[in-house]
Amino acid sequence: MRFSLVGLPYTLAMIVSFINCCMAVAQPAAAKKSEFGLEKRVPWTTSRLTGAPQPPSPYLVERVFPSLSFNEPCEMVAIPGTNRLALIEVKGKIFTFENKPTDEKLTPDLFADVTQFDKNFFRVYGIAFHPQFTKNRYCYISYVLNGRTPEGSRVSRFKVTDTDPPKLDPKSEQTVITWLGGGHNGAHMHFGPDGMLYISTGDGGDSFPPDGHNTGQDVSDLLASILRIDVDQADEGKAYRIPADNPLVNTPNARGEIWAYGVRNPWKMCFDPADGSLWVGDVGWELWEMIYRIERGGNYGWSLMEGRQPVHRERQRGPSPILPPTVEHDHTEARSITGGYFSQTDRLPELRGAYVYGDYVTGKMWGVRHQNGKVTWKQELVDTPVQIVSFGLDHAGEVYIIDYAGTLLRLKENPRRGVNSDFPKTLSATGLFVDVAKHQPAAGVIPYSINSEPWADGTTAERFVALKDQTQLSTYKKTDVQMGWIKGEFEFPSDGVLVKTVSLEMEAGNPKSHRRLETQVLHYDVDTWKAYNYIWNDEQTDAILAPDESRDRTLSIRDKSSPNGQSQQTWHHASRTECILCHTTRAASIHGFRLPQLNREQDYASVRAPQLATLNHIGLFAEPLPANVDAWPNIHDAQADLDARARAYLHVNCAHCHRRGGGGSASFDVQFDIPFDTTRLNTRPTQGTFGIHGAQVVAPGDPYRSVLYYRLAKLGHGRMPQFGSNVVDAEGVKLIHDWIASLPPANDDPVHKTAERARNERAGLLKKALGSQDAAAAGKSLQSLLSSSGSALQLIAALDREPIARKIKDQAVELGNKVDDPLVRDLFERYLPEEQRVKRLGTVIRPDDILALPGNAARGKYLFLEAASVQCRNCHRVGIQGKEVGPDLTAIGKKLDRAKLLENILEPSKTIDPKYVTSLVETVDGRVLAGVLISRSDKGVLLRGADGKDTTIAAADVEQFATQQKSIMPELLLKEMTAAQVADLLEYLSSLK
Repeated sequence: MRFSLVGLPYTLAMIVSFINCCMAVAQPAAAKKSEFGLEKRVPWTTSRLTGAPQPPSPYLVERVFPSLSFNEPCEMVAIPGTNRLALIEVKGKIFTFENKPTDEKLTPDLFADVTQFDKNFFRVYGIAFHPQFTKNRYCYISYVLNGRTPEGSRVSRFKVTDTDPPKLDPKSEQTVITWLGGGHNGAHMHFGPDGMLYISTGDGGDSFPPDGHNTGQDVSDLLASILRIDVDQADEGKAYRIPADNPLVNTPNARGEIWAYGVRNPWKMCFDPADGSLWVGDVGWELWEMIYRIERGGNYGWSLMEGRQPVHRERQRGPSPILPPTVEHDHTEARSITGGYFSQTDRLPELRGAYVYGDYVTGKMWGVRHQNGKVTWKQELVDTPVQIVSFGLDHAGEVYIIDYAGTLLRLKENPRRGVNSDFPKTLSATGLFVDVAKHQPAAGVIPYSINSEPWADGTTAERFVALKDQTQLSTYKKTDVQMGWIKGEFEFPSDGVLVKTVSLEMEAGNPKSHRRLETQVLHYDVDTWKAYNYIWNDEQTDAILAPDESRDRTLSIRDKSSPNGQSQQTWHHASRTECILCHTTRAASIHGFRLPQLNREQDYASVRAPQLATLNHIGLFAEPLPANVDAWPNIHDAQADLDARARAYLHVNCAHCHRRGGGGSASFDVQFDIPFDTTRLNTRPTQGTFGIHGAQVVAPGDPYRSVLYYRLAKLGHGRMPQFGSNVVDAEGVKLIHDWIASLPPANDDPVHKTAERARNERAGLLKKALGSQDAAAAGKSLQSLLSSSGSALQLIAALDREPIARKIKDQAVELGNKVDDPLVRDLFERYLPEEQRVKRLGTVIRPDDILALPGNAARGKYLFLEAASVQCRNCHRVGIQGKEVGPDLTAIGKKLDRAKLLENILEPSKTIDPKYVTSLVETVDGRVLAGVLISRSDKGVLLRGADGKDTTIAAADVEQFATQQKSIMPELLLKEMTAAQVADLLEYLSSLK
């Protein structure tokens, strides 16, 4: 006799063992409904999940100046000619104190109260002493006024008394320079080795929407820049002089003060004493935190780019190419970068000459060395609980850490460095299961299930929650998304664990054939969720802890619908970093274990009972549950409300990124509880229209104009979800289609009526094609439907749900997969068995692996000039062969080596000549044309397409014209090629000298 526990078959002996070992179950007889599924909670005492698998940090932090404590400090500098340090409190007071780090009786002296300078004072951010301070006593302070006033951010010069302790003379203030006040002020200052004053400015906006003033690439104002001015001389009408060698002095409509631009919120900068280079930490937006080694005239991309992530590609680039970050961190390890200093102290000899910096949110610190234009060493130094708001540097080159909580610290060597913790390397060693092979949980490890399951390529999941001993769950009382606190969500105790075992049927349609692929573990380590993956062995007896790297596994599945009775599916085992990309702090890191997901019935061996009531009954919660708890729907329940099902689907599959601050570069929010009108779904897409006329993220009433629907329905570049899925969810795609179709069209949508007519015309073609028994007759209609991505969307919607003759459906799939345009072709690839698809590089391309392969220039020449599968010659010339759409490559090997060639192919929009940006024209009759702009006048627009053909559009036919900061050369151009082919192509191109 067999029973079901969490959807899997268990023998009676296993259930009895579960009851005896795990917890007492109410009425262990035939399965029936009960008030509670568990009578009492059994402590989890077998846990071995503590610490982390990686070695301890090489350094620790120790408190210095133990008698000093400040109120929200934000900056500390050494005062020239003294043994004193000056420290700023962001709310207005500046103190000085003697540089005696171990003195337990040290007291600070008030240097200035900036709140008295202006009645509208808001914050003070920076202080710098003139290089000739001992002679002229000049001190410069940057502070900000309330509100978004044009001169709300400012730098002023003051005189300092020649006393001990020194004092600032507030009556001596002389305003030097001002810029727009508001958010992202920058306002850090340093005198450079050249005697010039360098000042950072931010984009002047809030975090959302990104770069709301559209100033990142605009050099006509002082925002989003590093400024360089001469404070010892003055131009007419100014309190400073613009140096004649500043890079934009002779650029029309540009502010000459700008030394570099394209930064978002530069937070702290310094000069390298070894070579005089300027280093800046730039706080990122959604995904990346950046460190820049600033170059004269450098453009650092904001808001076209955030590090490597595109943001506003449609905006105009500034006057110089975009430069990459020197170092960048994704939001799994940094969320608000703080620029640092170069360590010069002999106390830590291994760090001497290294750039030391950190992160305000995660508390991590790193060291970096740079030589000959590249980073030669980078290491995480320590992971601290400190809110690293700034660093300080004394005259001896000692780097101090400023904790926003009020204390000062420094690094010290960790005596345990190199010693690894005893972290479980196998699932059987974790203490989560009493019998791993039978997947039988240990005592105190509690099964749970959720209402709305995310799509995971057809796999199923078993879930467990485990808290050490009798610890309980409380809830957050306030929201701090940087720390991962969301008011009302569960707060786990340290070493709390959430577990999910993922299984896949090895025989399609047979649940008994399931095979466990991996067990995912989320472990709450003190104050941070960390993700681990245990990969099951072929014998299904245990699972091994995966290293912090991803890998793919190809599975063979018995499938009667496949020609040979077998099909293939590739499962992606995510790295720890990939896991945390979804489990972001913006969502409290937890997606499934939430009240609306848990509010359902759960199978507890022989009884079925309300899950929340059961967990509450056994004392898992430290606080009473809310009186009313919503329940999200089962996405697959056709009887449930369509809108609720679709919104739940979007939440569980998309909202971890697509929420404010979640990391999605498209600025909309699909959380379940957000009203549709505030989701920003009904907007034009910022990441490309994919050739869809009148495209919106969601066009109410029209799935075929909805980029959201398109990206869910396709494979290849641009597919969503971006992480965690390689298989299109056919049922989920149908759900989103029906939901969009059910939404009432906006009254002010100018494209709706035109699109409706086109949709009806295509419906007629569909009826002809799909209702025909004649392949030749159907082919003509199908070819017409395959002419654009919008009409192809309408075709696949019919293929997924209409009764169609098998041969006509096969014909549509065959024709769709032969279309040259990948925007169309990618929609049909999912209908092919995986084993019939080209074994190409795909979307995960590892440059180092390609560069390690030997190439053959002769084969590469054939690929470039003759092979039908490679399109390089359609846009580039070599000698007299090829077309002139993009740059001429005749001598490209003189300029770029194999590595740079590959980088330019993989990221064509990273460094792009302005004359090759993509221009888009939408015509009044619904066409979308893209290409390089050859000319534009009051008569019309001339575009040269990627096929090398010129198209003239009369001015009267142009409905909308826009440029995208995007190369006409497609991204992931190599995904259709093999690694060996790419190596050959690179060998040929690098030989062109």
